[in-house]
Amino acid sequence: MITLFKTFIEIILFRRGPESVPHSSALFVIVAAIWLMVGVVGIAASNSYSGSALLVDLVLTITAFTLYALVINAFGKSERIIRALTAILGCGAVFGAALFSSRWLLSIWLGEDQIITAAQLILLWSILVEGHIIAGAIERPRVIGFLIALAVFMAQLQLITLLQPMIA
Repeated sequence: MITLFKTFIEIILFRRGPESVPHSSALFVIVAAIWLMVGVVGIAASNSYSGSALLVDLVLTITAFTLYALVINAFGKSERIIRALTAILGCGAVFGAALFSSRWLLSIWLGEDQIITAAQLILLWSILVEGHIIAGAIERPRVIGFLIALAVFMAQLQLITLLQPMIA
């Protein structure tokens, strides 16, 4: 498991790609459970806990995964979908843990505005990492993957506006 965690860190740093993640449905389920656990802990520990927050996050993730799977399939690389989605979930769990711990650690030294800025930078980096993963899965330049990830992020933002009553 430590090797897998190191692999996700290497992917986040753009040193490796989704091909470094084993192709395994069981591993996908395990990583999804870890991602979910990190999300539940992060939401429960926040001051603005809402029972619908996790549900909205799940809907957004399923939407992104559906779009990514369609893109990977459109490029004729359907055998790489499980690896790519496992890599995205694993890196998402690492980012979630980083958001949670940075909020806790940075609150000692920084104000709320600086913490929000740090969280936004982590979010931006996560979009770039998703683009890197998709680019590797479809064997295209990173800029293509980044544009795909940006398009998926924009779709998620549109979905958030539709789900706004549920979030409030």
